[in-house]
Amino acid sequence: MLAVAGTTSIIMVSSAAYLYLAPLLPSAETYKDVQLETPLRIYTADNRLIDEIGNRRNPVTFEEIPLLLTNALIATEDVRFYSHSGVDIQSLLRGFYGFIRGVNLGGGSTITMQLANNLSFDSDNVYLRKFKEIPFALQIQRELSKEEILTLYLNTIYFGAGADGIGAAAFVYYGKAVSELSLAEAAMMVSLLPCPSTCNPLSNPERAIARRETRLLNMLNEGMIDSEEYSTANSSPVTAQRHNRNIAVHAPYVAEMVRQQLYREFGEATYTLGFEVTTSIDGDKQLAANRALVEGLEVYYDKRHGYRGPAAQYLVDDADPFADSSRAPSTDPTEYWLEQLQTVPVYGNQHPAIVTAVEQRQFSALLKSGETVNVPWEGMNWAYTFRSRNEAWPPPQQAADAVQIGDLIRVKQGQQHWELGQVPDIQGALISLSPSDGAVLALVGGYDFRRSQVNRVLQARPPGSNFKPFLYGAALEHGYSPASTINDAPITRGDYRPNNYDNTFLGPVTLRYALKESRNVPAVRLYDQLGSSKVLPFAAKFGFQTQNFPRNDLTVALGSQDVQPLELVTAYAAIANGGYKVDPWFIKQINSLADGVIFQSIPSIVCEDCSQSHDESAEVIVPAPRIIDSRVAYILNSMLRSVIEEGSGNRVQRELARGDLMGKTGTTNGPQELWFSGFNQDLVTTVFVGFDTPEPLGEREQGATIAVPIWIDYMRSALADTPEASMSRPDGIVDRLIDKTTGAVATPGDSNSMFEYFRAENAPQMAGDQLPGVELDEEASEELATETIF
Repeated sequence: MLAVAGTTSIIMVSSAAYLYLAPLLPSAETYKDVQLETPLRIYTADNRLIDEIGNRRNPVTFEEIPLLLTNALIATEDVRFYSHSGVDIQSLLRGFYGFIRGVNLGGGSTITMQLANNLSFDSDNVYLRKFKEIPFALQIQRELSKEEILTLYLNTIYFGAGADGIGAAAFVYYGKAVSELSLAEAAMMVSLLPCPSTCNPLSNPERAIARRETRLLNMLNEGMIDSEEYSTANSSPVTAQRHNRNIAVHAPYVAEMVRQQLYREFGEATYTLGFEVTTSIDGDKQLAANRALVEGLEVYYDKRHGYRGPAAQYLVDDADPFADSSRAPSTDPTEYWLEQLQTVPVYGNQHPAIVTAVEQRQFSALLKSGETVNVPWEGMNWAYTFRSRNEAWPPPQQAADAVQIGDLIRVKQGQQHWELGQVPDIQGALISLSPSDGAVLALVGGYDFRRSQVNRVLQARPPGSNFKPFLYGAALEHGYSPASTINDAPITRGDYRPNNYDNTFLGPVTLRYALKESRNVPAVRLYDQLGSSKVLPFAAKFGFQTQNFPRNDLTVALGSQDVQPLELVTAYAAIANGGYKVDPWFIKQINSLADGVIFQSIPSIVCEDCSQSHDESAEVIVPAPRIIDSRVAYILNSMLRSVIEEGSGNRVQRELARGDLMGKTGTTNGPQELWFSGFNQDLVTTVFVGFDTPEPLGEREQGATIAVPIWIDYMRSALADTPEASMSRPDGIVDRLIDKTTGAVATPGDSNSMFEYFRAENAPQMAGDQLPGVELDEEASEELATETIF
């Protein structure tokens, strides 16, 4: 009697609900052509995936879904799926009866009702939701076939681990297409419903196995599989593991810049509307930049300063090997060690490991994968004991001097063997762009994005001597030449008394020599003579925010004011391209699933003749504005070439042996920041190295010791197999034979002479002609200053 009453009640309620809600139900088109949420995808300029942001979704067709998967779903969620009309009266009765009795006898929702909820009603309370589900499910049943319902359901349900839909879930958990799932894997997929977080085989494998067994039993009981298939699948080990997105080019700092820019425009829709962003990033250059910065921070700085010891110790002594742990096994520690390793991320190319055995000249270590690797003496003899930034001593004599059993350490795969590693506590940045249009071709904002999301390309720090080319450029613009002399002698302005790096003074030197050798005192004197009224407006043309610079501070000449690596590389681009201002950009095109191309970049381009075609189909050309005389740019290129050939950047020439490279080092007081910016006409790159909280890096460090070799490693790859590209000599440049030391016009045959470039109107006409410069003054005889600024 109760069953009859219940059935009658459900039919009456369903009929009333349908009549009441029918006008409010979505039209068939809204779910026949449902717009699945699709993540933001970011690509390189050559169409290689950088990142996906948002839940993964890979819609599949019914033909791609294996029968064993739909059977597992039906056997568990809706055994009468093919026989009911979208609403299963028996299931609803069972749920209604349980509700009256106050016991859980299972839900009454069919797959069709669950689909209705997924599409519309998931924010309502449970009873109101089911009241709405019934008429919507009936409508769906009328409009869609059973196959379409199953397909739409499996494409819209969430499977955990950021996977929306079965297509994405099959890849995330098993790294395969849904059509390739085995019976055990298909049952595991269904076991994730409706608790994808707590029933996950990645986070809770024991519970996942139990739920998989229930799904397999359901299939066996329904005759969908036989006992042999059940036994084989039920005994299968858990093979699920997290498969990352198919990232082809690792550029997380670029991806985050893209995400932030789109979020400012589109908000939360950024992650769901299927935007595809093509960036300006060159995939090969980005990979080279990643390697250069990561390995450079490790090799050129961190290892040179010694080994700081293990991050933790998980085996204290023989008497009480797990004294530091509240939960540790009483026998073999391997399981415990593996458990500890699972919580430690990989940074850079350094794998967390725990030392398991130590011999005289080698040791063994356990990786989080369960593999044990051997580190020979050649892979650890660098591990001098770290004492301070200025001292690492003594060197190890045996393996036990560096590691002990139970040490949590880092190891990395070298070219020939495994090596003891160490995550650097220093940071850095590298940015490379095209001088012709400002396109960002490679960008690395730090050692590892997982460790720190701070993008150091956008963080302002003092550039030191990396700023000097813009001081010397201002001098060239105001009538000086590379042969003009400036006095390298003590100078005092109030309490300020700058010094040179080597604590010497050379007397009058040419501007070319002063820049090449990065002499500080001549730079300060030049700034003092020109004045901020000439230097700062000149620097502002390159994009420096000089409105924030002090007007009466001579340390500006030595790069004391904070600037971003992005600002520096953009400014150097204008030197590289002959004097044009290009703006940096990194988003080339944005596509929307719904609207196609919604943004296309139109960067300003360096070109001698930018007269546009009248052809309406021609690409729009925006000419980059000229900001300095091409002759000033050419002479400045020449002076920066001297830095590479003979000056502080001479390592570049020794290792790369190209005739088209120019650049300048930078080292600040302490030293706390290290820089190198360099270029040819096709590529300009800036490297920064320093601690996030400024502190001295060590008294022997300079831009030439760390930033330069990182730059070299990147440019070696970035310029491989490319012809040399230097600025063409513009009209109005003349040569004069001068004395290298005095800058005066020399006579042919003079052994200390060289040809120097001049703007025609500033060129001396005969031997002895006076060039702009400063005379010695009484301060030249003052005692050596004690303050050093690099």
